[in-house]
Formats: sequence, C-alpha cells, structure tokens
Amino acid sequence: MQNLPDFIRDIAKQIREAHHQLRGPKFTAEYAALVDRMFADSYAKIFENLQAGNGSAIEFGLVFIEVQPYFFRSQYIRTQLIRKLKQTKLSSLQAERLKRVLDSDHEKKMKRKIRI
Repeated sequence: MQNLPDFIRDIAKQIREAHHQLRGPKFTAEYAALVDRMFADSYAKIFENLQAGNGSAIEFGLVFIEVQPYFFRSQYIRTQLIRKLKQTKLSSLQAERLKRVLDSDHEKKMKRKIRI
C-alpha cells in the first residue's frame, strides 16, 4: 500500500495530466472522479468527517496541507481544509502540525512582500 503523501502526489499528477489532455465535460468528469478518489470516495464527506473529529479525516487534511499538491483548484481545497481544521478539535500533536504549516505559509507570504 502506498503511503498517504505519495498517494496524494500521485492523484495530483493524474489530475494535472487530465487537465492538460482533456477539455470541457470530459475533464470535468475525470477531475471529479480523481478528486473523489483522492478524498476516499467523497470530497464533500471529508468536511463532514473533519467536523465530527474523525481521526483519519484529520490526518488526511493535515497531510494534504503539508504536502501542498499542485493541481486544478488545489489551493482552494487546501484553504478550505485549513479553515475546517482550525475549527476542529485537534490533539496537541495535530495542532502543532497545523501551526507549522500556517507559520510556514506566513513566512513565505512575508518574504514575497519584501521582494522588490
């Protein structure tokens, strides 16, 4: 079995390839199927599971935001996951992982603002 970060990267690569090769409704259908596959059969369900405090959903959300996969709408998905994780009761270790990601994002943003 492939580990979770590699699984997310692999599906992200498939989405990028489909985005490059397919157009219109063909891409939309393929994109939806791949995103649902990445999110264990349902993109919408991950947010319900996060709100319920489901441990595997929390782990998936944390790994997703740590890995920062790149594909169509991935930044939007990442932002939504961060918002939901902030509202979820996390263990101290999980909270530290989220804080590391947020601190890293903030640091990157500050470096971009400083450049001339």
